[in-house]
Amino acid sequence: MGSPLRKWKKYMNTDLKIAFIGAGHLAESIIHALVDKLGVNGQNITIFDINEEQYKKYVKLNVRTAHKYYEILDSGDIIFLMVLPQNFAVCLPEIKNCNMVLTKKIFVSTAAGITTEYIESEIGQKVAVIRTMPNTPISLGKGMTALCHNSNTSDKSFKTICDIFAALGENIILPEDKMNAIISVNGSSPAYVYLFAEAMLKGAIAQGFTEDEIYPAVLQSLIGSFEMLKNSGKSPGELIKSVAVPGGTTEKALDSFYSDNFAETVKKAMLACTKRADELTKEYCGD
Repeated sequence: MGSPLRKWKKYMNTDLKIAFIGAGHLAESIIHALVDKLGVNGQNITIFDINEEQYKKYVKLNVRTAHKYYEILDSGDIIFLMVLPQNFAVCLPEIKNCNMVLTKKIFVSTAAGITTEYIESEIGQKVAVIRTMPNTPISLGKGMTALCHNSNTSDKSFKTICDIFAALGENIILPEDKMNAIISVNGSSPAYVYLFAEAMLKGAIAQGFTEDEIYPAVLQSLIGSFEMLKNSGKSPGELIKSVAVPGGTTEKALDSFYSDNFAETVKKAMLACTKRADELTKEYCGD
């Protein structure tokens, strides 16, 4: 398949100018990937945040900083919109009011619930818009990012953005009507895993272990299990059967999960996640 750097050079050169509106943790992870893994010069990256204290953590990356919307728009061929959903109502009019021709730029959003149609409409020009939903493990290069794009986006431009996120983990390409639902699968799911790990810790502590002595065992058990899911070639159901010997200890634990309707609880939580994403779309995009 080739390295992300080779893919990047095939479709776009590393002299491309990239700008970030919003300079929080997610932006930092992407910028590190651009500089460290894709070979982009920090001087070709510009950041803009209303909280300029954020700029301090980028000093070593040698990126440029902007202080006005027109500065950040002028500095980038690719514009990452990395603000919260509720802030798009402020951000997009500011972009529109700069009265700049933006049709050759690529806008990339990471916000939950915000549609490509809404972004294009509020900017007021036929701009390329790519909607993404990454998750927090991208900071370790182990993320999963879902992506879609509007009709103004060329295949070449979309491939460039996909390659950026490929340097942070793996990608899934979806139609936009599935972008709210995918949040429950990849965007929010790390928190489910952390909650399960925390519950295991509490269960172990209740049996007399200290957190310090048992945490490595919990952690490695989860890591090993995920590796089995990824590399064994077996389905989750097959792997469950390989651990749960009839009449054994695991079977008793699973019986408890089943009696408490564990699978339905997870499904209910995922549906609640998607419902909130749909609410965000209606609230902020009017769809």
